[in-house]
Amino acid sequence: MQFDAGLTGDAAALARGHAAVLTRLPATVHAFILVELHKWGTLFSAEQRYQRALLDHLTDLPQPELVRATAAIARIEAEAGCDRIARGNPARFQDEAQALLRKRRLLPAWRTAIDELFAMLDPALNARLYPPDAPRRLVVQLYAGDIAVQPDQLWGRFKGAGIRIPLDLAAAPSPDAFRRALFGAHADGAITLLDPSAGSENATPLDRWIIESHQALHDLSGEAGIRGGASPEARGTGGGVIGLSYERLRDYRDQLTRALYRKIETGVDSPQAFAAYARSLTIAPAADALLHADDIVRTFIREVLLTGNGTLFVNNTFVEWAAVQALRRAQPRILVTRYGVRDKLKPFSSLLLFSQPRASDQIPLIEDPVGSFIDVEQLSYYVWLNAEKSAAYRRKTLYLFLAEGIDQMLAVRPDVDRQPAEAPSAATLADVNATIAAWLGVPVRESVGRPIPTIIS
Repeated sequence: MQFDAGLTGDAAALARGHAAVLTRLPATVHAFILVELHKWGTLFSAEQRYQRALLDHLTDLPQPELVRATAAIARIEAEAGCDRIARGNPARFQDEAQALLRKRRLLPAWRTAIDELFAMLDPALNARLYPPDAPRRLVVQLYAGDIAVQPDQLWGRFKGAGIRIPLDLAAAPSPDAFRRALFGAHADGAITLLDPSAGSENATPLDRWIIESHQALHDLSGEAGIRGGASPEARGTGGGVIGLSYERLRDYRDQLTRALYRKIETGVDSPQAFAAYARSLTIAPAADALLHADDIVRTFIREVLLTGNGTLFVNNTFVEWAAVQALRRAQPRILVTRYGVRDKLKPFSSLLLFSQPRASDQIPLIEDPVGSFIDVEQLSYYVWLNAEKSAAYRRKTLYLFLAEGIDQMLAVRPDVDRQPAEAPSAATLADVNATIAAWLGVPVRESVGRPIPTIIS
């Protein structure tokens, strides 16, 4: 019995074109690919390219090699009895196969076999998808000025890696001035890096992302679009920038939480059933909560909030998890994160997921600048680690770490992993902005800064 994938359009054509190799794959691998193709309309272009490359490569493999590569998976499926599960809907088969593997205590062995298969496939896929001449990338991670930064412990997890650059902040006496100088505020009001009207002719909105706990960067981007001359249509969609703000998504987060809580009150049959219910919700963020409001971005936000531990109620956790998922799925050329102060953590009973505490149980919100610093040191490091796991970013990316009001910056280049012999000269934030432009190879209007030689040379 074959799977009934229910595919349409490009996804159906792709499956038909590779039908022969799909039928030769172990059933769990076959189902996984069909489930991904079923999401085609909500996959980012990087994910669609991966699925095409995967099927092309599997088709190109000689039959004996494909059999050897998947033999362990097929053996475990047979031992578990997966061949007795009705095919039909691939998503349902996937759930039932996982349950059966878990029941037979074969799930860890199956996962190991899957990992081994993709460890064999990935080098060839990466060579197809990420050639050496691929464009450079940039990741900027910024701490808000109200976080209680301890300069002697700043970016301590990097343990000497990267280049520490002293900063001259004379022209940036406030957090707002810091951000404007860093992202290229000019006399005409354009914010080059976050300007929806800026960028190359081939740039798409998915090339540039800003993800933040509050909305300071969104405010800059919106201002740039207005002063920089972006059309009302471009301003309405965010033009060339995707923006996710935990603060601006407050109403959506509240609606989502209430809907999930109502479902829990009525009863949940299983985790899979609850996950299916969550995916079926038609609640969406308001258009004015986003810089670029289309279906793929709305679906992405929902998945971030539903799959990340704590993303519904901890702002910086939302920033970290959304950034990691954007790096993995959308693979933007430019990613900017901004962490802020979170509230003090409450007793566990008041943090029960989706709960609606009584008024008498509610604890007043109190900001925690010190705890926020401890958190974001770990979270920003996680974002860097996940970027470096990806062939899209490894050896191609400049990472900049800054904290508003702090007179130093950490720059991690793909080919420089230690502090230079001579201490770098102090740089202005305009110099940092010019360095970003030089790294990416894009023009900067009316720049008064110079690229930092220690980073660019």
